[in-house]
Amino acid sequence: MKNSVKLAAAVLAMALATGSASAKVWDFSYTGGGYTASGEFITGAAGSPYTITGIAGTADGYTITGLSGYAGSDQLLYFPPSGGYYADFGGISFQNANGVDYNITNYPTGVSNYINVSTLDPAGGGCCVVAINMSVSAVPEVSTWVMMLAGFAALGFVGFRRQNPVQA
Repeated sequence: MKNSVKLAAAVLAMALATGSASAKVWDFSYTGGGYTASGEFITGAAGSPYTITGIAGTADGYTITGLSGYAGSDQLLYFPPSGGYYADFGGISFQNANGVDYNITNYPTGVSNYINVSTLDPAGGGCCVVAINMSVSAVPEVSTWVMMLAGFAALGFVGFRRQNPVQA
């Protein structure tokens, strides 16, 4: 019994030590209109809207080099209580290693299924948006994986202890 209490205390200490995360990571991908991209958005930990502070991945076969100010982007990612996700009118802009700027936007319909590309619209005014199919999903935080593994270890330990009969 003492070992079980010690184990529970250790798991609780690990949970408290991990604290609150300072960033969230989101997997994203899109295809449509001849454009493809996949990678990760890095945001602050605050709730919706999340401000995108970093990006990694590929767009049209080239490495994404970072966020950009193309098309007046505000780099906000929304997850409303009703579900789903969207970028607003300002959108989420980034550049690839080929020097092409992209802006994921909800213009013109209010749904984040459009992309504006600097090769079609150098000024970023929204004249030439292209429909895309996009997905965004949260990546589990490291602390979540640590707690899950600690829980499995605790269950294994308790199961192991119960299998050994008490010797008199």
